[in-house]
Amino acid sequence: MVFLLTKNPYSLRYDSISKKEPNIEIYGVKSYDILKKGVSSLIIADKVERYKNFDKLYNIKALHKGLLNLIDNLKADQGIYAKNRLYLDKNVHYLRSDNLALNTSSLRYDLKKKILSSSNPFVFIKGDVTTHGKAFTYDLQKGIIRAKKIKTVIRMGK
Repeated sequence: MVFLLTKNPYSLRYDSISKKEPNIEIYGVKSYDILKKGVSSLIIADKVERYKNFDKLYNIKALHKGLLNLIDNLKADQGIYAKNRLYLDKNVHYLRSDNLALNTSSLRYDLKKKILSSSNPFVFIKGDVTTHGKAFTYDLQKGIIRAKKIKTVIRMGK
């Protein structure tokens, strides 16, 4: 992940190579994934701490232009970015522009493969259908969700 350091304050520690202390702290971060057709995704964080092998992000919002030009919107309190994967933690919420919603406590997002997954309990909501489960994998490009130990509730008309 490459960050553009132009506007907001940041601090550098050139002597820090510790895995326990960040060597860069950046505030008000935006990271763009730009393809030939334009911006395909955007990650925004209030703060990023760059360590030797990973980045730690706080108050994360991620937008991705997905299948059928639907917009994927991810939010979480914190996360770790390492090796083209974003590991989101605490209050993880996903909302797609057609109102498919997901809530879980943690989530992995493979930025290259565009796959969301979690081994924690989750709730998917789409219209009158609510699905609870124990683990899932969601391929954003193919629109395929695979889930384990699910329970689905369909609300019928009044």
